[in-house]
Amino acid sequence: MAEKINGTADWAPGTLDKTRKNIGEISDRDAADMAKKLGGEVLYERTTSGGGGASGKAGRIVRQPGGGAGGSAGRNGAGSGNSGVGGMGVSSASRRRKEDLPVISKKAAGLMDKLMMSSEYKIKPNYGVFNFIRSFQKNGMEKIVPEFYEYTIKQATEHMEVFITVIKTLIQIAPSTYKAKIASGTESKFKFLRNVAGWAMQPIKVEYINLQGITEPLIVADLIPLVRAIYKPLITVYYYGNTKIPKLIKEIYADEAAYPDSPKDKLSQFAKQAITEWLYIETEVIKKLYPLLMRMCSDTYEVYPTFFNSKVGEILKFVGLHKFDLLLPEKPKEPAPEEKKAKAPPPEKGIKDSTVITGLKILNQMFPDAGFDRLDEHPDLYPYFQPLFHFKDGFNILSPENPIQVICVLQHIIEDCFQGCRNIRFAEPAEQKKGADNITAIMDDWSAYREDTFEQLYCEPLCDLVNSVYSQPDFDKSHIGKKMITSLLWQTTYHYMPNFKFEQLLLEHPTDESKYRPLFHRTDFARKFFTLVINECDQKAAAKATCSLIENPWEHYKFDIPNEVSKRLDVLLGAQNKTANTTANNANLLKYTLCFIAVLDWWINNPGSPAYTTDPMHIWRVSDADGKPQFSVPERKDQNKLFADGIRASYQKSAK
Repeated sequence: MAEKINGTADWAPGTLDKTRKNIGEISDRDAADMAKKLGGEVLYERTTSGGGGASGKAGRIVRQPGGGAGGSAGRNGAGSGNSGVGGMGVSSASRRRKEDLPVISKKAAGLMDKLMMSSEYKIKPNYGVFNFIRSFQKNGMEKIVPEFYEYTIKQATEHMEVFITVIKTLIQIAPSTYKAKIASGTESKFKFLRNVAGWAMQPIKVEYINLQGITEPLIVADLIPLVRAIYKPLITVYYYGNTKIPKLIKEIYADEAAYPDSPKDKLSQFAKQAITEWLYIETEVIKKLYPLLMRMCSDTYEVYPTFFNSKVGEILKFVGLHKFDLLLPEKPKEPAPEEKKAKAPPPEKGIKDSTVITGLKILNQMFPDAGFDRLDEHPDLYPYFQPLFHFKDGFNILSPENPIQVICVLQHIIEDCFQGCRNIRFAEPAEQKKGADNITAIMDDWSAYREDTFEQLYCEPLCDLVNSVYSQPDFDKSHIGKKMITSLLWQTTYHYMPNFKFEQLLLEHPTDESKYRPLFHRTDFARKFFTLVINECDQKAAAKATCSLIENPWEHYKFDIPNEVSKRLDVLLGAQNKTANTTANNANLLKYTLCFIAVLDWWINNPGSPAYTTDPMHIWRVSDADGKPQFSVPERKDQNKLFADGIRASYQKSAK
């Protein structure tokens, strides 16, 4: 033993510490087990003082304390002026202790962690089945993917800077009289210009550069100052309505272009660029960084964009803003009283009228041979729509007789339509009862019925249930199995089908954990509202007159990002025609959307629809071979060909 202690110190100072960092923190027991299995020779490292490496003599043998580089100095916060590995270690640790993340429940932490690892956000590394390894690593559960802060955050800062520059340019090239309005005007568009022109990129750049000085892998807590710096300016305009900002920019362009000597070409170029940059900021910055913001200021998990509405106070406190710092929409002015005109009565709830029949025909035209012309036979929609919409795990398990399969497909089709409807300017009601619904709120919440209500509240427990039934054939007959089945059936009643009846396996009545109004209420409201809008548009279509419920019915519709539905609508409505006589206008987009909503409303609200004719217990897909759960079936590849053939045949028929 004495010989070993007095042996030669062969390793350079800091070698042991670097090795510990690479391995990650492990318990003493695990370390002992590794030593037994691996074996090897015990080596020692030289100290930085007393016979350094330059002398060629062996240095004094030391044993590093368990706290890593810097020894007791690292633990006590002393020795920050030391150079070398120890000094860097202390600097990094002290930086991380500046701000701590909120203490949250294990459930909320797990949900946020899962969200950050998802393919949509890619904030934390995802090792799949080997994710448990992260718990054995130092800060393994909090590590950030290097590409996230090296590319995603860098792109975010660059696009924010371009957006600010473009807005400032719109101000600079404006006529002098309009500049005076910008400087003192009280309208939202002038407040918006002044607000964005005052944004500073320096704090963001400083915090981003500070990250470069951290040698260890970044963790979530390291990003607190940068996330705060990014969101602080963005939050000031977010609550105006992120979808309304492009409308403000268009209004600013129209104002400046109206001046005789204005550079209309430049104005148009900068306005388009400003809208493009804002759409990037909305989707790639505000949304893509929201899991980090949520972890840093919220003690509960919230889906996007609900988080920004339910956690306003926490967000403002985190970024250091007051509600008076926000740009908020102006209260609508009371319109002049008009003579009451006879309105067409709204449709009955869930009724199968001509709109539903037309909707089924259009769906069959857009998606030939999918099965919309024979819904009473309960066709399997998974092989047709999975390649188009890429549903998450759980949709593949749904039995064709489970009415939720049709609901999910129709909901996604309507969601695609709403992407274009967001560019339609609906007239806001002068007065609205507290708690009353409106079409803007419905469009904002619509994607949550897929992401939250279906994927989280329904699919996740369904996958757990089916996996258990597959491995344990009698699991569905056990108490816990019956409890899970009963819960799924209640979820169907809570969210989708108010007339859904089933035999309770247990008397337990689970709580409704959804934060949104039931889908069957939203379809009823949307159907009635769109019916009123379309009736008014039809009355004024010949003269293309102004409508009271919609401001731009005759403009060419616009999808910021094309999708499977918009591509088919472009063909059906001849979207290549950009003239004033185009049929690809907002009014016709609403007609198609209304038809799809009417079909969904009929499917879930009409007790006589085929949705209520199946066995409620046929929840998941079952193999005909062995009666076990079946997790998938072959997908189709001919969807686009069938659509193209149908359009070609229709064209040839009309040409005769």
